[in-house]
Amino acid sequence: MDADKAEFKRLVELMGWSQTETARRLAKSPSAVNHLLNPDHPNRPAASTLRLLKLVIATERPDFFKRGLLDLKDGAANSPEPSKLSAKEFRLIEQLRSVSPDDQKKIYAVVTAMVSNSAKFKPRKA
Repeated sequence: MDADKAEFKRLVELMGWSQTETARRLAKSPSAVNHLLNPDHPNRPAASTLRLLKLVIATERPDFFKRGLLDLKDGAANSPEPSKLSAKEFRLIEQLRSVSPDDQKKIYAVVTAMVSNSAKFKPRKA
């Protein structure tokens, strides 16, 4: 497989995105993404497409990249699990990390209670 195609495929798999999701994020058609992922198709991802894909991933998962570069960290490239966090969830975690440990405990207690109560709520049948 072409090196650029292999990198494109690895990045998509790293994030756990479908072809449709990848197309949406790159403003491409799903068939265009399919061509870029298909090793038998002659279309290759342009350098700008690979860079855009890396930038999109870096906005959601900056921990995957070396500081100031669009090169994946060694651990990210071999990640056995695709990202399970949405961008919103990842931003929330990053914000929580900036809070003092004492405040984190309070926030965790409130969020845990809210989630627990939400899970217990069952709407009445009509």
